[in-house]
Amino acid sequence: MSEVTLYNTAALDRGEWHELQTVARDAFGASLDRPQAEIDELVAWHDHDLFYATHVDPNLQVGGRYTDNQSFSKPRVAVATNGGKPIGFAYSAHNVSGPTELARFGRRLSVVKNYLWIRNVCVLPGQSEEVTRDLGAALLRDAIPFQPVTAYIWPGENDTLQPRLEKLGFTATGTEPVKVFGKDSDPIDQVRMQARTAAGVLKKL
Repeated sequence: MSEVTLYNTAALDRGEWHELQTVARDAFGASLDRPQAEIDELVAWHDHDLFYATHVDPNLQVGGRYTDNQSFSKPRVAVATNGGKPIGFAYSAHNVSGPTELARFGRRLSVVKNYLWIRNVCVLPGQSEEVTRDLGAALLRDAIPFQPVTAYIWPGENDTLQPRLEKLGFTATGTEPVKVFGKDSDPIDQVRMQARTAAGVLKKL
């Protein structure tokens, strides 16, 4: 029987984040048809400190992995455990963009352009769909009910995610090339998905 607990990202120590990094490595390795070296690049396997720091504070990658003129707040991680061992996790944060810090501050006070960003959902192979649903529900219950929700997917790597998200109320709003498997890798298409409200997605989950 699995149990899901929601944490502020800073509440987990380096060792606990390394356990979640291992979950991510195994989950992506099972779901993506990519060499292990590329999976390791995706999850920063050779830099545990980087994985830890950028999950505690995703703002550290603004201007790099994430585009300029945006900021993240209220990062959360929902962790599913079985027998005390992590079997999956899901990550979210509030995300706003704007040309100045003042503009971004104003948007953090509203729900119109203050998005609940679902960064990832990683579940070990062989686990039930219920684990994935419980992880997503934990993040959505913590959200502002009427704030919009975003997620970024790679349909060319996994063609099952987009139709599943569309059933939950998401629609595609844009596509851009990204290099997630290392700076020397070929770019892949990343699709931005958006749903109207967290409450609406939770109702359909």
